[in-house]
Amino acid sequence: MKRIDSPELFPGMLAVRVGCMLGYRVSAATTALLMIQPRLATGQTMFSERLDIGPGLQAAHAVDIHRNPVIRVMLPAGVTTIRYDAIVMVPDSADSPQPSGHGDHHATLPPDVLRHTLPSRYCESDKLFAVARNLFGHLPRGLQAAQAICEWTHLNLQYRHGSGDATLSACEALARGYGVCRDFAHLMIALCRALDMPARYVAGYMPLFSASDAGTDIGVDFHAYVEVHAAGAWHVFDPRHNRPHRGRIGIAHGLDAVDAAFATLYGSADTTAFAVWTYPVDPARVRVGDPVCLPFHGVAQPQPAAPLPLHFRKDGPQAHGCTTGISALPAD
Repeated sequence: MKRIDSPELFPGMLAVRVGCMLGYRVSAATTALLMIQPRLATGQTMFSERLDIGPGLQAAHAVDIHRNPVIRVMLPAGVTTIRYDAIVMVPDSADSPQPSGHGDHHATLPPDVLRHTLPSRYCESDKLFAVARNLFGHLPRGLQAAQAICEWTHLNLQYRHGSGDATLSACEALARGYGVCRDFAHLMIALCRALDMPARYVAGYMPLFSASDAGTDIGVDFHAYVEVHAAGAWHVFDPRHNRPHRGRIGIAHGLDAVDAAFATLYGSADTTAFAVWTYPVDPARVRVGDPVCLPFHGVAQPQPAAPLPLHFRKDGPQAHGCTTGISALPAD
C-alpha cells in the first residue's frame, strides 16, 4: 500500500476513514493476531493511520502466506482495548465487474490462483457439484456464470443479523436457508469452485454513503464478499448486497474465513468492546483519532459492548468474529 502526504496529488480518489475498536478480557497473557489493517493492494493508498494498543504494549507487523497484513499483540492479563483508525485513498468508482468475460484456461493459471478452485473447510465445492451443474451448468464459465451465482445466492439465502455460527459451512448455510455475509460469501465461493472457477473469500471495510443503508451492516461492521478470477483478473461480487459499491477496502483474502478472521486469540477471552466504522471524509478536515461521526448516525463514540464469551478448541485457535471472523458467538 502506498502512503501519501497530500490527497490533492490523487484526483479522482475517494478518502475513506476506516477503523475499529476491539476490547478483550483475558485471565493470562494471550497472543492475539489481528487482521484489521487494509492490505497491500493496487488502488488502496494509505493517507494516515494510527494504532493504539495500550500503554507498555508492543505490536509486531507481518504478512501471512496470502500477503495479508497481520498485527501480533501479546495481551496481558486483564482488559485490553485496541483501537485502529486510518484514512485510505481509493478510486471513486463502483466495483462493478464487466458484464462478460471468459473463464480462464486452467492450463495457464498460476498455482496461487488454481488453488482457489479446490474445496476448503467452509466451502465444500465437492459436495455442491450436482447443485451447481443443475443450476448454472448451461452458462459459459466466466463472469456471466459468476453473476448468476451471485444473484441466486442473494435471492436464496435470507440475511439475519446475529445469526452467524463459527462452525457453519456453505452446505450447512444453504440447508438452513439464512445467514450473515460470511455465509453468503462461502456459498457463492463453493458454487463457483464446483464449476471449476477460481473464487476467493475477502474480508474488508464497506463505507456508508446513503441514508437508505443506515441501520444495516454497511459502515458499522466488517464485511465479507467474493472475488472471482476470470479473463485474467480478479472481479468483485457481493452476494449479500448484490449491487456495486464505491470505496470498498480489502483487508484480507484467502480460501475462506479461516484465512481472513479479523482476530485470532490463542487462549480464553471475553469480548468487552466491539465497534467498526467506515465512511467517506475530507482528509483536510478529519484526522485519525478524531471522534467517529458516521453519516446519518450523528457523533458515534464507540461504546464497550456487553461481554461475549469465546470458546477455543485444543485442535486450533478460533477467532472472535462478527461477520468475517470465526467465533463461537459472532454478532454480524
